[in-house]
Amino acid sequence: MTSNASDEQHILIFKIERKVFPHQGQFDDDFQKNETPPVKNRADRPDAGKLQQFKASCSGHCTAMLSRDFWHGLFPIIKWMSKYSWKEQFLGDFMAGCTVAIMHIPQGMGYALLGGVPPIIGLYMAFFPVLIYVCLGTSHHISIGTFAVTTLMTGKIVDQYSNHEIANFSSGSLLKTDNISSNHFTSLEVATAVCLMVGLWQILMGILRLGVLGIILSDHLVSGFTTAAAIHVVVSQTKNLLGLKITRFNGPFRLIRSVVAIFSALPTANLAEALTSCVAITVMAVHNDWLKPWYGKKIKFPLPTELFILVIGTIASYFGDLTSNYDIKTLNHIPTGFPEPRVPPYELLPRIMIDTIAVAIVAYAVSLSMAKIFARKRGYEISNNQELLAQGAANVFGSFFSCMPVSASLSRSMLQESVGGETQLASVVSCFLLLIILLWVGPLFESLPLAVLSSVIVVALKGMFVQFRDFTSTLKSSPLDSAVWMATFLAVVIVDIDIGLGMGIVASISVLMYRGHRPYAATLGHLHGTEMHVDIKYFPSAVEVPGIKIFRWAGAIHFANAETFRHVVDSHLGPYKSAALSSRIASTAEKESLSIQAAHVKYGTLDPLASTSLNSGAISTPAVSIVTIEHLILDCSALSYVDLSGTKVLTSLHTDLLNDRGITLILANCSEPLIKQLDRCNYFQTFPKAQVYPSIIDAVMTIESSNQFAFNNSPNSPIVP
Repeated sequence: MTSNASDEQHILIFKIERKVFPHQGQFDDDFQKNETPPVKNRADRPDAGKLQQFKASCSGHCTAMLSRDFWHGLFPIIKWMSKYSWKEQFLGDFMAGCTVAIMHIPQGMGYALLGGVPPIIGLYMAFFPVLIYVCLGTSHHISIGTFAVTTLMTGKIVDQYSNHEIANFSSGSLLKTDNISSNHFTSLEVATAVCLMVGLWQILMGILRLGVLGIILSDHLVSGFTTAAAIHVVVSQTKNLLGLKITRFNGPFRLIRSVVAIFSALPTANLAEALTSCVAITVMAVHNDWLKPWYGKKIKFPLPTELFILVIGTIASYFGDLTSNYDIKTLNHIPTGFPEPRVPPYELLPRIMIDTIAVAIVAYAVSLSMAKIFARKRGYEISNNQELLAQGAANVFGSFFSCMPVSASLSRSMLQESVGGETQLASVVSCFLLLIILLWVGPLFESLPLAVLSSVIVVALKGMFVQFRDFTSTLKSSPLDSAVWMATFLAVVIVDIDIGLGMGIVASISVLMYRGHRPYAATLGHLHGTEMHVDIKYFPSAVEVPGIKIFRWAGAIHFANAETFRHVVDSHLGPYKSAALSSRIASTAEKESLSIQAAHVKYGTLDPLASTSLNSGAISTPAVSIVTIEHLILDCSALSYVDLSGTKVLTSLHTDLLNDRGITLILANCSEPLIKQLDRCNYFQTFPKAQVYPSIIDAVMTIESSNQFAFNNSPNSPIVP
């Protein structure tokens, strides 16, 4: 005989018998609630003196600073290096460091041009700030250095405040500023001042524990912003790709003006530079889209095609004398060795203070987004505030060594993780290889054509343009988020980068306010055989308790949505009871009859305007409009916060319902923080605490048991006889 035990459905049934709590106070007394949590330190008590509390606070901070956890949090390198396995992890870090160092060369030199500074600055950015981030950063995989968007935003500030007459990369004058008047700033001076100010902003935000600000820049906002910024980068590099001679524009609508200038200058394009760019872009595109996926399955180490292109372009330019023969522009002078440490011009800091806020936030948000991706993938934690401190310290340190603001690079970070990088030791290996380039190899690239370098930049931006898919996918899942994406994109493209970012933040906050303005609201019904109350729109079997309306508001009640809350509650209650109805059911016998008949009305048909015709055997009355709601239970289980405006609305709701409609307001499932907040707003001076219940079921059973016409005969009544 075959057993069918596995096919049987096992149902677990639990039965709880307990007394009904007639109000929240009875519940608190029975379970000996603590009005204030116990304090371990006597100085933390409310009756302690201010001096005693201050001494205790200082003592606690000093004790924390001497603990091991504090130093591990401030210098995460201590923690992960103590657990580092040289045998299992070093080989992966070494390979990743070598690969990323190769990528730093073309990207660093190329992105430095976006900032209006010499190409060698990009290599400085891949060396000096990285050493600081390795010690302070909490992410194990992001690659700090040049990033297209932040360097472009820095370049905008550099164009605004630098003296263009002395900007000459070929002479190397930007690295020697001793004889420059204090009234004129070179591009490099402005760039280092921006780097210092960005670092100071980030450190300040880290000290103030404002790492949560990264949440303001949501994923769809960052996606739209970086995609639009990539268009700015491409347009800015078009003059090098085609050999055009056009001026750089500043201010709003500069992208449109630049495009108009490019089309106007097309007849003067250098065909040799255009051909060079076309060949370089084609080779890199074919490799990245077709060859790399093919051989990537066989070998783990990717071929540094960008570096090969730079080397080939440099060799061809040097031996072919392309500058003299075809008027192709090259990098020219590249200094060797370390830059001389210099203090950025402090007198420029007040002028760029506001402009650098956007750079600081964008650099941090991009790095934090990348750090979170790898942390989720690899199963470790990062600290938002520590990331702010780490990146800020890296920028401050780099500003004394001719650096622009740094950020994490999407392409380099993905590469560092994919080729086996385990920790930030890979960045140390990368810095060591770049040190060799800075000391000896750099001048070998002096003959590199700018067209080739710009081609590398354009090809590297493909990942940003692919983000157009984010808009199409978001359009299906969340139209509001897609609106934020498109609003940010259009504002950045049409107006400007920083203004577009501000408009994107405004759009994102507006969406949040719109969603919070009218959160989820529902009328709840009772599920027969359970103690649960659910949304009657989604559960047809759920029925409303006669005479009681149970209403749930998910979210907060604050100044922005307080009036909306009141309107939604009124809409769920229905119209007011008319005076005609009051006169028709004036007699006690009629009231009793209507109450008895209401007990047998099917749950879920409690519309205030529903007409009830009494059956034979009862007192015969014409069909009347019966307002069956006598109690409104506000389920506060999903109510997160109530401010002063929300408290006033709850007070007026209680008063109006009781005076105008004879409906008693009841609160249920209130959290302790919510009760304390209402108490601080003096809500319970007008609202009786006896009308606060620990749960919906306690409120319903108390109401029904206190009613002389309790609905015990109803099959759905939760009361147990």
